Amino acid sequence: MAWAGAALVLALALAGVLAYRANQERRVVAASVARARQLIRSDTWFGYREAADLLAVRAARLDPIDAGAQRAFAMAMLALDYRDGAAGGEASRLAVAPVRASEVPPEARLAVAALALRDGAAGDAMAELSRAGAEPMASVLAARVALLAGNLPLALEWVEKALAQDEQLPAALALRGDLLRRTGKPVEARAAYAAALAHSASALDVGLAGSPERLAASAPHARAAVGLAKLALSRHTPAEEPKAILARVLSDGGGTPQVERARAALHLAALRGRSGDRAGATAALAAAGLEGALQGWLEKAAGDEEVERGAFRAVESPRALTSASDDDPYLPPAPPPAPTPRPATRAAIRGFKVHPAAPRQRGAAAHGQERRAPKPASSSAKRAPKNRARH
Repeated sequence: MAWAGAALVLALALAGVLAYRANQERRVVAASVARARQLIRSDTWFGYREAADLLAVRAARLDPIDAGAQRAFAMAMLALDYRDGAAGGEASRLAVAPVRASEVPPEARLAVAALALRDGAAGDAMAELSRAGAEPMASVLAARVALLAGNLPLALEWVEKALAQDEQLPAALALRGDLLRRTGKPVEARAAYAAALAHSASALDVGLAGSPERLAASAPHARAAVGLAKLALSRHTPAEEPKAILARVLSDGGGTPQVERARAALHLAALRGRSGDRAGATAALAAAGLEGALQGWLEKAAGDEEVERGAFRAVESPRALTSASDDDPYLPPAPPPAPTPRPATRAAIRGFKVHPAAPRQRGAAAHGQERRAPKPASSSAKRAPKNRARH
């Protein structure tokens, strides 16, 4: 009885420890997933990377279905928007278990759709998004599919659907700003960009609460920052606000990748150049950290944007500096007008010189002859009257 009692006490204690540990693990997973949702919500490179790293510590191992799907989606967005090949491979691996689960998390569908969109498979992406349920980010990705197809009205419909589900979603607000700007509504576009910047920063603050990483990065929303710059380059809004935001993006080496910082340098140099700040424009171009042909392209493109007198027109970008945050389509300049045909002229006769005929004038002087004095009358002529008189 004593040994049985001791064994029972030990079993109960062990069960209590295991239950406590399981409960703690559930709490860790729930807290990590909640923080990761806010980081992903910020829709920034820094937010996606921090969410993936946070979930990799314990949550994705303890819960490969829900937490694993969250991490797969974060890494799939790194692959889609920032051309991170390693993140794309990891996202494909992580999405296998959630997709095969009896109840597939919506983040797993979003991850597969983002990878399909990265590969240009728009049909596969839409098929996965249709299975994601009432998920606002599914509508945002569907809007991006329509935007790639050049269907701006359909893209705006998807964005409005996403905002009806979540009116403060930064990804939807920034994309709405782009669509409104391209359709000639600068006032509404500026409001959407400002809201995207504010709500993205708020989501980062919540997701990084207590993290020392926040001190090394500000991570402004790249699409919204660039969109404000395009409004200023089109002379729809003052340039001071976008110049300040672009300067933050350019100096954010810890929270923004180089391609996005180079795009910020491009627009910032053009805006500073227009205001006469040549030193500031040169400093912005140098801060991008590019070399060789890429630096030469950046300087020329900034000059082209600076002297543009009409609405913003995207310059043709090299592959290495193409950004999903700055995806206005390149439109080549209009061809010069055709020359006006000249009236047909009579061919000149070669070999001798032709002088125009001089107009006829009265008098001998018109023919170049000198006026001569009248001849004196002959003696016979003078005597004629006398002879006639005799007769």
